[in-house]
Amino acid sequence: MRDATPVLLGLDLGTRECRAVLVTPEGRILHVARRTTPTRRTRDGGAIHPPAALVAAAEAVIAECAAAGAVTSAWAAGVGGAGGSAGVAGSARPRIAAIGIAGMAEAGVALDGRDRPVGELLAWHDPRPAAAAREIAAEIGPERLFAITGTRPQAKHPLARLRRLAREEPAAARRVRRWAGVPELVGLALTGRLGTNASLAARTQLFDVRNGRWDPELVALADIADLRPDGLPVVLPFGRPIGGLRAGPARRLGMRAGIPVVVAGHDHVVAGIAAGATRPGRVLDSMGSAEMALLVTRRPALDDGVRRAGFSTGTHALDGLAYVAGGLQASGALIDWFVDGFLGGGAPGDPYGPLLRLLAAAPAGPTGLVVRPYLRGRTGPAPDPSASLDITGLREQHGAGAVAQALLESTAFHVRWMLEELARLAGTPIHEVRVVGGGTRNRAWLRVKAAVSPWPLRAVTLDEAVAVGAAIAAGAGVGIEVAGTGDRAPLDRVPVGRGMRRRYDTAYREAFLPAVGDG
Repeated sequence: MRDATPVLLGLDLGTRECRAVLVTPEGRILHVARRTTPTRRTRDGGAIHPPAALVAAAEAVIAECAAAGAVTSAWAAGVGGAGGSAGVAGSARPRIAAIGIAGMAEAGVALDGRDRPVGELLAWHDPRPAAAAREIAAEIGPERLFAITGTRPQAKHPLARLRRLAREEPAAARRVRRWAGVPELVGLALTGRLGTNASLAARTQLFDVRNGRWDPELVALADIADLRPDGLPVVLPFGRPIGGLRAGPARRLGMRAGIPVVVAGHDHVVAGIAAGATRPGRVLDSMGSAEMALLVTRRPALDDGVRRAGFSTGTHALDGLAYVAGGLQASGALIDWFVDGFLGGGAPGDPYGPLLRLLAAAPAGPTGLVVRPYLRGRTGPAPDPSASLDITGLREQHGAGAVAQALLESTAFHVRWMLEELARLAGTPIHEVRVVGGGTRNRAWLRVKAAVSPWPLRAVTLDEAVAVGAAIAAGAGVGIEVAGTGDRAPLDRVPVGRGMRRRYDTAYREAFLPAVGDG
C-alpha cells in the first residue's frame, strides 16, 4: 500500500440539509454524506434549529465521510462505496488533511460564559424578531445602519435576534457572553474555539464592513449588558484554521485529533469560490427555491442607493474582495408552485417531468405574455413586499405550455433587471455570469436565461459547490489546492441564436421593464 493520500472534507450546513464531501486534490469527490437539518416549528410561527441536534447532524456527516475514507479495501480496489463514493486510484488510503465548514448565514444562538446555548437557535427565516429590527432601525436610522454594515433592517440578522432576547427573556439575556452562527457553533464543538470568516460576520449586522471589525456601537444596540465585541467570533483570513480537532470529537468521529478546522464562510459566497465567481465583474447566480445573484466587487457598495434598491453588500470570503447582491424570493419555488398546483406534481424521481414535456411541445419564446414573478413579494429592485404574481396578455390561444414558458421567462427577466441595477449601483461592469444550483438541470430554463442575458452565461457543472468550496478553504489552510475548481471549474456553455437573443431583448425592454416599473 502506498503512503496515505491527503484528502479534504468540506461541510455545507444548509437550511434543509447538512452535507459533507470528501474531495481529492485532483478535484474528485470520493463520498457525499447527507442528513436533514433538524428544524422545529413553533406555535407562534417561528422556526428553530435545536443546537445539540444540529451539531449532531454535522458530526454524523463528518463521521460518515471519515468511515468512507477508512474503507481501505474499497479504495484499493478503485470502486465506490455507499453514498456516492468513488475510489482513489491505486492502493493509497485517504487521510483527511483538513476540515472546512461553510453554511447558512444569520442563523445562530447566544452563548453563556461556558459556551452553552442561551435561548433558541433561530433559523434565518424565523420572522419573530421583526419588531426588534424595526426598533433598532428607529434608533440608529436605516441609512446609518447600511453605511456601516451593508445590510438593511430585517428580522433575520443576529442583531435583531439578540435585541429580541433582551426584550422577551431578560433573565436569559443576563447570562449571554458570546454569540455563534451555525458554522461557528459546529467549529466550536469540534475545536473548542470560536472563529469565523468575514463573509459570515458581515451578515450579523454587528460587523463594520468598512474596517473589517466588530462594531461596539452596533453590539451595544443588542442591549445585552455583558455582550462585547471580544465575545464575538474571531474573524480570521480565508483558509486560516480556527484550531485543531479536539480529542473528544476525534474519538466520536473516528478521526485523528489535531486535524485543522477552517470556517470557510457564507454558503453562497463559498459556492462562488468553487464556481470561479472570484473576480470583480463576475456574477454568481445561485438557482434554488429562491434565486440569489452576487456580483463580485473590490469593495463594499455602501451608497444609500443600494439600500433603497433593496440590495445588500458585504465582505467576500476571499480576502480583499467584496460583493453586492440581490434576490428573487420565489424562483424555483414559483416553478414548483406551478407544477404542484396546475400539473398535479411530478412522479417520484421525476419531479419536473410534466413541466419538461409541456415545454418541449411549446413554441419557441418569447411567449408575448408578461409575468410579474412575485409570488412572495419583491425585495429588489424597487422593493415591494405587496407585489404579487400577475400574468398579462393571456388569451384563448395560450395553453399551459405557454404559461410555463412565460414563468421561466419572467424569472430570467427579473434577474437581468436585478443584475443591471447591481452593476450600475456598484460601478462594476459585469463580464460573465456563472450559474449554479438545482435549476441548472433544467435545460429549457437555462436556454431562456442565456437568451435573456446580455453577458456570457456559463452553467457550472460542479456537484456540491458549497461543500467543495469549504474543502477549498480547508486546503488553503494546509497548502493543498483542489483542481477542477475556480477558474478551472467545468462549464456548460448554453448556445442561443442571435435572433432569439434579439427577440428576448426586445421583450425585456418593451414589455417586462414597463410592467414592473409601473409597480
